[in-house]
Order: sequence, then structure tokens, then C-alpha cells
Amino acid sequence: MCSDVGECSRGCAFYSVVGFIFTGWVGIMLSSQPFFMTGIDDVDEAKSSAFGAMGMFLFTLIASLVGMFYDAQKKGEELDAEPAEGYQLNQDEMPAYGTTYE
Repeated sequence: MCSDVGECSRGCAFYSVVGFIFTGWVGIMLSSQPFFMTGIDDVDEAKSSAFGAMGMFLFTLIASLVGMFYDAQKKGEELDAEPAEGYQLNQDEMPAYGTTYE
């Protein structure tokens, strides 16, 4: 599942976006309509906890984006290191698609 930094970062980024949206929604609901959220004793504490979790998800998203950028740069350097000499298309027996009129 997490074989390299880029793959792990993509998974964490997806999780962070979903968590950011959800905790933002909960925080907005607690700010505007707390009576819809039953079972909460202290609304102000719950609201600050929701926005605090939203901030943590934002931090995780930023760290994931940095990880994806780092992995892309690392893989780009690996591709540049391979020589391009000797790579060419085979020019023998190529089909003549679209060159004859029938």
C-alpha cells in the first residue's frame, strides 16, 4: 500500500481533504445551529475542538503535498539519469496504415 513516499502522501492527502471538509462542516454546524448536534455538553469546547482538528488536517494536507512534491522531484532525477542513447523505433517492416487508396 505505501511502497514509497509519493504513494503514502497521496493516501494521506485524500484522507486529509475528507477530514478537513468534515471537521469544517461540524465546526460550522456548531457555530450556526448547535441545537442539531445532540449530546454535546459544552458547545464552545466542541466548536474549538472541531476547528482545531480542521487545522491539524490542514497541516497533514500540506505535509502530504510536500511529500508528493519531494517524490516527484526524486523520480524526475531518476528519469533524467537514464541515457537516451540506443532508444529508437524499429524502422523495419512498419505497416503502411493509411498510405494506400483502395
